[in-house]
Amino acid sequence: MSILQGQYTHNLPQIAYCAQEVKLHEEQAALNSGTTLSELMQRAGHALFELARNRAVKNILIFTGKGNNAGDGFMLAKRCLHAQIHVTVCALFEPSLLKGDAAEAYQLFCRSGGRVVSLRSCIDHSYDAIVDAVFGTGFRGDLPEQVKEAFNHFKSSKAWKLAVDIPSGVNGTTAEVSPDSFQADTTLTFIALKQGMLTGNAPNLCGELLLADLGVADAFAELSHTNCCYPGGKYLRSLRPVRAADSYKNQCGHVLLVGGGKGMAGAIRLAAEACLRTGAGLVSVATHPENQSAVLHGRYELMVHGVAIAAELEALLNKADVVVIGPGLGQDAWAKKMYAAVKKYQGLVVCDADGLNLLAQSHLPWHRAILTPHFGEAKRLLGNSTFNTSKRFEMAEQLSAEYAACIVLKGPGSLIVDGKRININRSGCSAMASAGMGDVLSGIIAGLLAQGLSRFEAATLGVYIHGLAAEQAARDGQLGTLASDLFVHIRGIMG
Repeated sequence: MSILQGQYTHNLPQIAYCAQEVKLHEEQAALNSGTTLSELMQRAGHALFELARNRAVKNILIFTGKGNNAGDGFMLAKRCLHAQIHVTVCALFEPSLLKGDAAEAYQLFCRSGGRVVSLRSCIDHSYDAIVDAVFGTGFRGDLPEQVKEAFNHFKSSKAWKLAVDIPSGVNGTTAEVSPDSFQADTTLTFIALKQGMLTGNAPNLCGELLLADLGVADAFAELSHTNCCYPGGKYLRSLRPVRAADSYKNQCGHVLLVGGGKGMAGAIRLAAEACLRTGAGLVSVATHPENQSAVLHGRYELMVHGVAIAAELEALLNKADVVVIGPGLGQDAWAKKMYAAVKKYQGLVVCDADGLNLLAQSHLPWHRAILTPHFGEAKRLLGNSTFNTSKRFEMAEQLSAEYAACIVLKGPGSLIVDGKRININRSGCSAMASAGMGDVLSGIIAGLLAQGLSRFEAATLGVYIHGLAAEQAARDGQLGTLASDLFVHIRGIMG
């Protein structure tokens, strides 16, 4: 259902689109809804004004560009004038470059008594709100120097910073971010979510994300297609396994975790306990013989095997429903033997850490695997050093195609990609920049696989649970949150 025109919501939809898709269909969506692009611009200005008024803004600076994003800014400025809010509009491009509805919005602002000023005339003043209405859905590449200069002048300002539709410098399709992009506290986006705002560094630049669909959401959805979802917590919780009252452990899956090279017991222990806390019925660990007692100590529910040769591992593989390979594995001769044995396994596999690094040496497909790389591991898997950290959609889709696997590209707004399907995760926090967090994620995903979820479901739900557990664990402080702090919260989320 569409939000009432001119209003905005914190409740974000569960689908996202390429920015080009929004730009392509917005005019037809307006026509199909019985309105025009000009009216949509007025509604956008009204929604921005309501947001600013709710923040009790008294003195506002608006940066404008040369496209329709500037038109939205001028509509906001006009409403501020009528409400006797002190407004300063700094045009970073000549207003003569404005066309169509944006030019008309500028003229309306001028007829209301407004005028535009240069950057030099506004940099020595203070404001309680700064608005970025420079670029919108059409932005790509790098910001022009005059825009960077303007943003940098106010980077340290304590004013509330509002981005119109998309922070200038963020590509709404690829998530690429230009240096010196606008750093918003709040972004009010229009019509639909743009996928590039939801992953990588873009969410940090967007700040709090709100949506005003301008009354055309239903018409837009009928015109547009996307394979990109942004699933919410209610839906994801519905994917959790439901255990019957008469269940027994053998019905809840048997996971074998392979890792923990000589002197590296911690990672495989974290992954194994996470698997238990997610509800797997049986959890076995195959680790270097030197680590057997260390992994078992204090968590006696684990079945821990010291494995020296591949033949010993093969016997354990025959009993497993799901295998995890990689946490603490290393890349020595022992690790390579363990990896080679698991690569022959025909069941479901979660591959992480050094398992990914060994996979990168062969580049062989892994049809029944979930691969969970961070950016550096993803680059090694692709054998390509030309990717930058923002090309996350391209990276994840290429990995899924080359390895015939389900991919979890970790990071803010982790991407889960299986063929053409893309999910963007919306949980997590900065506390997850801590040793062992990836190992915990591997265990969670494996535990869900063992209980019958599909690869795509297990990866999507696992990433969400992992992020939500980290958020809950970090309530007492982001710094110092440990990977093992997540266990009690994983159990609570699983119910």
